[in-house]
This record gives sequence, structure tokens and C-alpha cells, in this order.
Amino acid sequence: MSTFNYSLELLQNNSNSKKQALKKLAPEFISIAYTNHTLSFFETTFSTALTLKKVTNIKTAVHLPASSFTQEELDKLVVVLQKSTIDSALILSGEKKLNKNSAYTSALELAKFLSRRLPNLDILCSCHPETITSEINLQNELSLMRTKEATGCKIFISQIFFDNTMFIHFVNHCRHAGIKAQIRAGIMPIVNKNQLTFVKKILKLQLPDSFEQVSNDIELKKIGIQFALNQINMLKKQGITDFHFFTMDNLDTVKLLIDGVL
Repeated sequence: MSTFNYSLELLQNNSNSKKQALKKLAPEFISIAYTNHTLSFFETTFSTALTLKKVTNIKTAVHLPASSFTQEELDKLVVVLQKSTIDSALILSGEKKLNKNSAYTSALELAKFLSRRLPNLDILCSCHPETITSEINLQNELSLMRTKEATGCKIFISQIFFDNTMFIHFVNHCRHAGIKAQIRAGIMPIVNKNQLTFVKKILKLQLPDSFEQVSNDIELKKIGIQFALNQINMLKKQGITDFHFFTMDNLDTVKLLIDGVL
């Protein structure tokens, strides 16, 4: 059996059911999604991360969108991280300014700042397999990833994708470009209509044909889990060993996927 490593993205809450499920699933690490900026990052995302890390002892990363923090908030974050058990951060891009007074607008800028102030912080970043469809976009992405890796990024988590061949080609381009950091395949098992809408309208991704004619939630969950499972097993056959599940807190679904991996 080939290696199969997985990590999970989770929402900001500390329900008892989540704590118990995580202990049983035992992912390699978890990442806690960023809150809407109308709420406090420290009272939601960071608080959730601290609690889950304490209860489960699973390595935990906090999501940090580059365009979300003022300099004052970042200075506070540095102090809080120094005193906490959280040693990882997933630094995301800042294509849209979530906070008009934000200190930075790009993930690279924030990564450089944090690597200077917190040299022991494990830095994770996102990557975009869909750039394979454009030579210019691909070269820009590879250049950015190389710079992020030089800044300290140890793990890249891919955006959601449904085309395995595209992802494999993207990883090959990364390796040929000299990028050595781990690249995790970002998988979203689509099990409800909200996720379907999110993928189509927010991410603007082309869904596989099998999702287009779904008539009810029961059928959607069945198709979604089977598609994700096929993705994982096909990628494993191509030598991909590291996966990141965008779970939307559907941990029962994660259990079904793990049990179905060959």
C-alpha cells in the first residue's frame, strides 16, 4: 500500500463532536479557516485553533489572509503566537482588500514579515494548479512559489481541482522549476447544494458532468463522495501521497473517504 497522508481544513467552532471525531481521524495537521473580518480573528479562528490543539494535540495552523490585518493586529499576532502552542500558519493571498487599513496586500509580503519576526513559525501557502492552462500564468505562479519557498514556505496546499491530469502536470512543472516544498492536493468532497453553489459561483470552477444532473441531496452526497474517492485513488497511483481536505466540517465524510482509500 502506498503512502497516504492527509490534513483537514476546519471552520471556527469547538463542538464536542468535532473534538471527538478529530481524535479518531488523527490527521497529519488541521488548518482553521479565517473568520469574516466583522468578527474578531483572535476570538474565533485563533481561539478555535488553541482549543483544538490543546484537546487533540494535532498540529494546527491558522489561516492568515494577507489583506486582513492592520500592522497593529500583526504586531499583536506575533506576540500571541510567541506565547501559544500554535506553530503554523497558512498564509493566503490578498487579491481583495478585506481590511482597507491592512498592512499588506499579498501572501508573499506577509510571509516575509512573519518569517523575520517568527523564524520558527512553519509557513504554509496556497498554490493554483489551474494556471497550467496559461503559459504566462504558470510561469508567474512558479516564480511566486519559488520566492515563497525561499522565504520559508514548507508546504503548498493546492486550490480545489477536479482534473487529476492537470494537477499531475502542475506538480511536474513545479519540480522541474526546482520547487522542493511539499505540494498537497486540495480535495473538496461535494456533499450538499451549498458546496455546489460555492464551487460554481464563488470559485467559478467547471464541475464534472456527473454533478450537473443531480436531482436531490442524497444523490449528490453519493456522487460527491465517490468522485472524491476516485480522485484520491487515481492520484495515489500517480505517486501523489499528500492530500488536504476542504471539509466544511463534514468529518463523517472524511471518515468515508479514508476508509475507501486503496
